[in-house]
Amino acid sequence: MSISMPLSDKQETIERYSSRYQKFGYSPKSLGWDKGKQDVRFEILTSQYDFSEKSILDIGCGFGDLNKTLNAKYANNYSYLGVDLVPDLVIEARKQYVGDKINFRTGDFLDISFENTFDFVIASGIFNHRLNNANNYDLIEAAIIKALSLSKDGLAFDFLSDKVDYQLEHTFHSSPEKILSIAYKYSRNIVMRNDYMPFEFALFIFKDDSFSTEDTLFNRFKKQMNK
Repeated sequence: MSISMPLSDKQETIERYSSRYQKFGYSPKSLGWDKGKQDVRFEILTSQYDFSEKSILDIGCGFGDLNKTLNAKYANNYSYLGVDLVPDLVIEARKQYVGDKINFRTGDFLDISFENTFDFVIASGIFNHRLNNANNYDLIEAAIIKALSLSKDGLAFDFLSDKVDYQLEHTFHSSPEKILSIAYKYSRNIVMRNDYMPFEFALFIFKDDSFSTEDTLFNRFKKQMNK
């Protein structure tokens, strides 16, 4: 599935976040968040994996603040590449997070040819805006396919849920059932969490979905249980 965000949607995204950045500077408000919720999202997205000595690709990284959560848990014992479409955000991210194993890159994740693979791919908030000239679900599936092709272990993405009282015209609220149906095309080993916020959910796809025919338990799960 070779799909990219239409140029008009890219330009709109860049203008939206650049305008917020000029107004709010280095603040979650520039990303459309408040700090408390951003921290919760990062805690959830890092809840299913052990990132110690692992490599992480952060799609739509914004200011790279995922590093705060990772550093608190793993004390810089990881490598990180953040990618974002918006140049202003990447410039600020490079000011905030400096290290031999922390890097940032400007561009559209779906268009970039990466030289290396990563242990994990993470994305927070990148699917929350309704596209004007493309199908959101097509773009989500394209991102899942590419993320899995680049990751050794799996991915963690979050979404706005369509199980809400109302929806704004410019936001995109994903159906958890639809996202699950897409995810199951690529692995049987999946976690979906909707236990932290009522109107958002997180998806985890593990690449290793092998299991024992004797007990029908995922091998990955058994390894975790034996630690």
